[in-house]
Amino acid sequence: MKKLTEFFSHHKHHLATVAFVVGFLVDIITFRTINLDISQIILAGYLIILAGSILVLASPLHRGVSKIDQSMRSWLPVIQQYVAGNLLSAFLVLYFSSGSLSQSWPFLIIVALAALSNETFFIEKYRLPFQTTLFFLNLVLFFALATPIALGSLGLITFLSSIAISVAFFVLFFLLGRFFAPDAFLENTLRIAGGALSVVVVVILLYVTHLIPPIPLSGKSIDAYHSVVKVGDTYIATDEVRSWGERFFDIQGVTLRLASGESAYVFSSIFAPAHFGAGVVHQWELFEPELGKWVIKNRVSFPILGGRPEGYRGYSFMDNPTPGRWRISIKTPDGAVISRMFLIVEQVKTPPVTVEKILE
Repeated sequence: MKKLTEFFSHHKHHLATVAFVVGFLVDIITFRTINLDISQIILAGYLIILAGSILVLASPLHRGVSKIDQSMRSWLPVIQQYVAGNLLSAFLVLYFSSGSLSQSWPFLIIVALAALSNETFFIEKYRLPFQTTLFFLNLVLFFALATPIALGSLGLITFLSSIAISVAFFVLFFLLGRFFAPDAFLENTLRIAGGALSVVVVVILLYVTHLIPPIPLSGKSIDAYHSVVKVGDTYIATDEVRSWGERFFDIQGVTLRLASGESAYVFSSIFAPAHFGAGVVHQWELFEPELGKWVIKNRVSFPILGGRPEGYRGYSFMDNPTPGRWRISIKTPDGAVISRMFLIVEQVKTPPVTVEKILE
């Protein structure tokens, strides 16, 4: 037992990193299965623990502290890194489910840099500024989720409100730091402020370039069919007879073989929290080889209402689409991508064998 204790004592730094990774993996699994209300409660708890651990570790260790208290304090970095890993992985799951991978990659880079910097910024001189910057990043990501849910809407005002609330809580955290650990926070004031300012600048740039997923909206499904009709509360689609793996392993996109004059349909289901109202846009784009870019051919807008676990359903269609490669994006009115699919349209003389299916 003594050897085990000595081993842990000598490798606390690396154990903190392991805890970061373990927390990351645990939440990747668990946050896929819980609802947004519970997610917010758990995330708020993580933020409180993370803030408390930063303040305790930054505060001076007074004389007369018992060995038990010293031992508990020495293990606090492991707990802190576990919670930090949990937060980042939870946001990774939530944000990735709220946008297409092609649009969500900046957040993945931020998480990867945070994980890699975990080793670099363990240097005493930069430990507190790094921890506070990471904490502020988590605050921003949390309120970017919580504010739209509370207001029941998305948009620039909602986004700026989430930033303002994050800054207000971070200022409160900083004032608590000046009270509990005045020397550490005073010495690192400029670094802490610089880290927070960097987060604000990066997040705003990601927002205006539509690279932040429009959380809490998330795409549950998107697919292309020969036709989609609504009968009562049921959507019925006509699809080609396909092999089980055709929709999953065709990198270029699903192929739709259409007869002359036939339309292409795209059906989507978008999840939104209860009492949440928003508009979405189905944007149809055709890749023009001569121009080397995607050209918008059709935009269909319609409102969605939250509360349905399987997502709010809707569809759009393109009359007599030009054969070629198509990209259909499900967007918010201000341009953030919720979901996206690629479609290959081929014109055939003999219509393919089709089958009807009920869409959830």
